[in-house]
Amino acid sequence: TILAYFFLAIVSLFDRYFLVGPIPNPKTYTFYVGILWFFICLFLIPFGITLPGLSLIILGLVTGLIRIFAILFLTEAIIKSEVSRVIPAIGGFLPLFTFFFFFLYFPKAEILNLFQLIAFVLLVSGSVLVSLKKLSLKIFNFETLKYPIISAFLFALNFFLMKILFLEINFLSGFFLTLIGGGLGAAIFLIFSPFRESIFAQKFTPKISGLFLLGQAFGGLGVISQFYAVFLAKPAQVPLINALEGTRYLFLLFFVFLLSLWRPYFLREEMKGTVLLQKIIAILLIGGGLALLAT
Repeated sequence: TILAYFFLAIVSLFDRYFLVGPIPNPKTYTFYVGILWFFICLFLIPFGITLPGLSLIILGLVTGLIRIFAILFLTEAIIKSEVSRVIPAIGGFLPLFTFFFFFLYFPKAEILNLFQLIAFVLLVSGSVLVSLKKLSLKIFNFETLKYPIISAFLFALNFFLMKILFLEINFLSGFFLTLIGGGLGAAIFLIFSPFRESIFAQKFTPKISGLFLLGQAFGGLGVISQFYAVFLAKPAQVPLINALEGTRYLFLLFFVFLLSLWRPYFLREEMKGTVLLQKIIAILLIGGGLALLAT
């Protein structure tokens, strides 16, 4: 699971690079991500994909469709803020939403013990703290956290439905259906004329195409690792997998710090003064939460 968040931290940097540069339209970027998913799923067919009943097929497709819209709101958030603020904000709310879904569906299951509950509080506090533009009494400003909260909700719903799916079918078949659902979700963008025009107006040079595929390769490694962890986990353990999103932020902040030393304006991140102090405090909170989860 930790390895999954390492790869996903790298993907976050690619996302930010494209969204402030070559592909500045979140809907266009999300469309090409989803279409790439669809083509990738075709390569899985020879590896023994088995299709379940109609209800599970629909569940798999809906799961993928929800994830592509979660990515859309993620990209909207990234383009409006710093990637090292957006990712931890999502990571803070995601496990709470996931816990809520599993608690409703499995009310008799013990999802969190006392130490895990304290860890959740630390993880959420650190994630929300680092997502703020500045220290303020207006901590839960919905305008600031709107897109991260919506994205976190959709990702949580995606993980919940995926686990329900994995309880009924094998990993590869569930992953296959999710990829198709993501491709269908991306195709919905073509229905709307303004979206369609921006999508087809996007120009790809060999360099941009290569970097896009490289970023999505890291994304594929991260998503496969993350999904497989969900497949292996018990339902009560899925919120803990989501809580480990904090490790993604630790990797991300390290990468951003190195890139800021090399090219300060490369990712347009703030990495000095009180902002840096704020992020260090957030790291301590997230680290404390992770330490409790490890006990």
